[in-house]
Amino acid sequence: MPIYRIAKLNIQIDPLYSQTEKRLAPFLSQTADYDFDASASAEEVKSYIEEKEPCPPYLAEGAIILTKICKTVLSDYSGMFFHSSSLMLDGEAYLFTALSGTGKSTHTALWRKRFGDRVTMINDDKPIIRNIDGKFWVCSTPWMGKSEIGTNIDVPIKAVYVLQRGEKNTAERVSTARVFKQLLEATLVPNTAENMQKLLELFDGLFSSVPLFLLSCNTDEEAAQVAYNAANKE
Repeated sequence: MPIYRIAKLNIQIDPLYSQTEKRLAPFLSQTADYDFDASASAEEVKSYIEEKEPCPPYLAEGAIILTKICKTVLSDYSGMFFHSSSLMLDGEAYLFTALSGTGKSTHTALWRKRFGDRVTMINDDKPIIRNIDGKFWVCSTPWMGKSEIGTNIDVPIKAVYVLQRGEKNTAERVSTARVFKQLLEATLVPNTAENMQKLLELFDGLFSSVPLFLLSCNTDEEAAQVAYNAANKE
């Protein structure tokens, strides 16, 4: 059974559909050992389509696999799903979260325009954050949103931004409490007290070591520079 390297973990997945196999292919590992299995069964796919969201079976399979990975990463591997558009600039990661349709992808496109080849997209929609030996990393996954923009890389986090539309470009450093609702909306909220505690501890550890900004911005290229300067104190 294939093993895939996702979020610095070896995950066994047996794809049911060719579309899923193709999506996972860039993350294929040659190792024989694995940390856990995240395969979706035919019964799970059928149930998902019937009970949750009518959709093509391969999309249901992908949603089930990603959910299994994210839940296991939270419960056992000090990590969490974080709905965001993430990019790497000069070897460091910048993450932008907001409700769908707010303009995350539009904003990261401004970084590519502003900084050119210095920017590499990590994942435009569904990365995972992990705490590994006290250092927080953003890790790409095979699921990269409608744009399908991303790269199979894991990058240490430089800054996180909660994005909102604004007429002027401003980046204000804020506390977790100030934007806690938006942060919860960006992840999978656990259904057990134990895992909720783990999630809160991840938030606390992440934003104790990585700056968190409320970024109000328009679609001018200057918005990327303002965000960059805030994290780099320029």
